[in-house]
Amino acid sequence: MKYVLISAALVLGACAASSSGWSASTWNGLPDRTVAGGGYSFFASPAEGQGFKLKFSVKSDGTFGVAEAPTEDALLEAAKAATPEGCSFVSLERTPDGGAVADYDCG
Repeated sequence: MKYVLISAALVLGACAASSSGWSASTWNGLPDRTVAGGGYSFFASPAEGQGFKLKFSVKSDGTFGVAEAPTEDALLEAAKAATPEGCSFVSLERTPDGGAVADYDCG
C-alpha cells in the first residue's frame, strides 16, 4: 500500500509540474533536432539564457557544398515547423553566421 501511495503522489506531482507551462530550465532541456525548410536541413537547438528561442543553422554533411545562404522563406518555414507543442511562433531574426534565432511564446 505504501508503494501505491508513493506512485500516486509521483504521478500527481508530474501532472502538476507539466501543467504549469514552460520554464527556462525545461526549454534548455529540449533536445536538438533537424528541421527541413525550403530545401535545406537546419540544426535547431535551444538558445540558452535567451528566453524561449531556438537557434537555427544550416546542417552540412561536412563537404561545405552549400552554394548559397538559405532564404528568409526557408528559415521561416523551418522555424514554424520546429515550434514546440504548446508554443506559438513569434518572430525570426537573422544572425551574422547565416543562420537565425526564432522567438516563441510559450506562456
